[in-house]
Parts: sequence; structure tokens; C-alpha cells
Amino acid sequence: MEIGKIKKIKQDAWRFYDAWRKTGSYSPAFKKRIRISLLGWRHITGATGAKKRTFSDTYRRLKLLPYARKIIETSTTIQNITIKGGRKFYALEAMIKVKTDRKVELRKVRVILIEDKKKNEIFYSVMDKKQKVQKRKSGTPHASARMSFKRRGG
Repeated sequence: MEIGKIKKIKQDAWRFYDAWRKTGSYSPAFKKRIRISLLGWRHITGATGAKKRTFSDTYRRLKLLPYARKIIETSTTIQNITIKGGRKFYALEAMIKVKTDRKVELRKVRVILIEDKKKNEIFYSVMDKKQKVQKRKSGTPHASARMSFKRRGG
């Protein structure tokens, strides 16, 4: 991907994120407002921390920001709570149709929120997982061979 396109993607994502930062999001799962701060932006873009992100990882996460907002604002259930280094991390998840460059795919999108010292929840990260296509199981080994043969046009 060319540098000009990369810059544009990051600028567009920053415009979205900065506007979101000013309003925050109300979470039905927490029954309160979630802060959107530079902590999440720096984490997603790999600006801080020991782990540098690849461009493709950063790109995917930037593209997921609008979905992260939707999950925070609609999810009613906290999926997971983890404590690392004395800090609480919360996970919200949803199966969402995600628009990629080529198509729309159903993906599990996970949003991570972190609790600060004042017990406020702050947006921290977003990630996705492509779903594996389940193959249909058949009662006989020959039935699946016939099915695949028919699909190929024979």
C-alpha cells in the first residue's frame, strides 16, 4: 500500500476518533458513559508500548473503530473481566458484518475497556477474528463426494 493512502486512512480514522473522544459513548452493559481517550488511539496505532504493530494490524483496527463504538453503545453484556498488573480489563464482543476492501464478512469483534484509578472505564482496543466456514458433515462418506462433484458442475 502506498504511503499517501496510508496517511489518508490514518487521517480519516483520527477524524472519527477525535469526534468520538469529544462525545464519549454510553454503555448499557456498564450503565454509564465510557471515556474515549488518547490511551486507546496510542494503543491501536502502536504509538506506545513495547510491541510495535504491523501496518496491516493497525489498518484493520483503525477500520474497526466505528464497529467498536457500535458495540459499546449497544452491548448489554460484559463478556470477560481480566486483571493484569493490578488493572481491570473488560471485553465486549459481538458478531458483526464488517465491510472489508473486497466484501462484507461476518466477524467476531472484541472491544477492550480498561478501568482507571477513579473506576472510570476507558476504551482501550478493538480487534476482530475471521470466522471459519463450517463444513457440513454427512452420514456417509460418499454423499459429501457427490455434493462436491455436483457443485463443480458435473
